[in-house]
Amino acid sequence: MITGIVLGYFVGALWAQFENDKVVLKYFENPGPSSFDEGEPGLAAFCALGVYIIFRASPKVLGDDAAAARIAGGAVSVFPQGKKIGSLAESFCRLAFTRLSVLNPDLLTESLAARRRSEGDLALLGSELTSMAMGREALQEAFYIRQYLDPSYQAPPLENPEEDPWTVLGISKGVSYHEVKSTFRRLALKFHPDNQSGLDDTERKKRSEMFIKIRDAYRVISREIIK
Repeated sequence: MITGIVLGYFVGALWAQFENDKVVLKYFENPGPSSFDEGEPGLAAFCALGVYIIFRASPKVLGDDAAAARIAGGAVSVFPQGKKIGSLAESFCRLAFTRLSVLNPDLLTESLAARRRSEGDLALLGSELTSMAMGREALQEAFYIRQYLDPSYQAPPLENPEEDPWTVLGISKGVSYHEVKSTFRRLALKFHPDNQSGLDDTERKKRSEMFIKIRDAYRVISREIIK
């Protein structure tokens, strides 16, 4: 009987963890309001951004375990609860690895800012994320993230799109930020490099270039709106 009780307890705990992981994965795919326990507000977004900077934007010079330890160590150093959230941070990192192809740094950065703004430590978080960047492209991504979190930070300016950013997104200047974000989500999904199966090399290249223009236009407009 005792064995059954103990087994039931562990099965219940595993099931609860499985259900919680499903919610976290859904959040990584579409950052927004969440109902899972982060340990610290914004910890999941911070970890996902660390994963993005190290693996999506940087050359893959670290293995999964080393990267998870690096990001979790960064979280421990900047979040108030420190070592108490280390293991949870590593768990978030490992879950983020499984959604690497769909991690969206713009939306994750907005989510992190929304969760930590009242804590007054966005500049510190941005600085720590920037320290994870290795390589020019990773630095450019990290600079954008840091400048969004800390507008006083003077990052190298992003290259200006050839066209007006509002025209790139196909929206009228002055529409609500909600509409801007909704349009960006739709276009980013359509032109994302990971969603181009079945196309020839020329078309894939065109769509990848369009994705970059869309992303940069969204960033320019976001800065205009939040100033």
